[in-house]
Amino acid sequence: MASPDQHLQFVTLDVFTQHRYAGNPLAVVRVPASVVLTQGQKQLIAREFNYSETVILHESGESYRQKEWTIDIFLTTAEITLAGHPVIGTVCYLGQALGASAASGTISGTLKTKAGKVPFTYDAGSKRAEVEIPHDVHVHPKTLTANEAIQHGIPEEVHQSLKRPAPVVSIVKGMTFCLVELPSLEALAKLRPNLKDLSTDGLDREYHPTGVVGFFFYVKQGTTTSGIQKLRTRMIEGSQEDPATGSASSALAAYLAFYADPTPDSAQKVHKFELTQGVEMGRESVIVLEVSGRSASQIEKVKLSGNSIHVMEGSLVVPV
Repeated sequence: MASPDQHLQFVTLDVFTQHRYAGNPLAVVRVPASVVLTQGQKQLIAREFNYSETVILHESGESYRQKEWTIDIFLTTAEITLAGHPVIGTVCYLGQALGASAASGTISGTLKTKAGKVPFTYDAGSKRAEVEIPHDVHVHPKTLTANEAIQHGIPEEVHQSLKRPAPVVSIVKGMTFCLVELPSLEALAKLRPNLKDLSTDGLDREYHPTGVVGFFFYVKQGTTTSGIQKLRTRMIEGSQEDPATGSASSALAAYLAFYADPTPDSAQKVHKFELTQGVEMGRESVIVLEVSGRSASQIEKVKLSGNSIHVMEGSLVVPV
């Protein structure tokens, strides 16, 4: 058990960006094997940082030898099983801590999360992390229609332009998002936080037993000559907006790849996406995804990648 005067080292990073004070902030708190934190202590630390997520990184000589680390991911109010920007930020921190240089190529390892093991690579040249996101993609029977959208605080001029009923999709059990397609960046810009929560009535309880469903809005911006589908996105949950949401982006990519326009089972397909989020907040983020498989029932891999940049470091006193 940590003593009241125990100090822990931490770093903060801005994730899904190569520029400080953009992207999504993340705190990574380093916990050596000699220190055991209670759940309450971890939660207090996360609340103190007041970021959307804080990572508790369990470090030991063995973890560095085996290239396998256990992490806990906390919101300010609860622990969650998985989130995209915490795993990308942690991998970038580890890549730099392992002394990666452009000459050394890539470093591989595994993060152990509550949602399962997350294999990763860190490319020292591009300073980019890539992780394989655990996935159990599920499209719920519930949808959000244009008429229902206005009841949740979506502006009338926006809800009238909804292109289709919005599906509700879980990337893993407990991580669920309402994916709302809009026709233009002008419509996207008219959105404001403080949306009424989407009712969980009609959701499959196995995949979303409790909690809030976030609204993930997106605008398609075409496909590049190299086959990358580009999108602009915004994530709003209640009164909060998130500058970069890897889990929602993963759910959207999987949905667009294999559910929005399903095709018969065939040869392996690889779908690539680049999502830009956080522009309206002044914290532009770039999230890259690759979804591979044969069909909706045979999604093999969901790969999430992005950059992070170091912002702060220091020590904190373990709460009593």
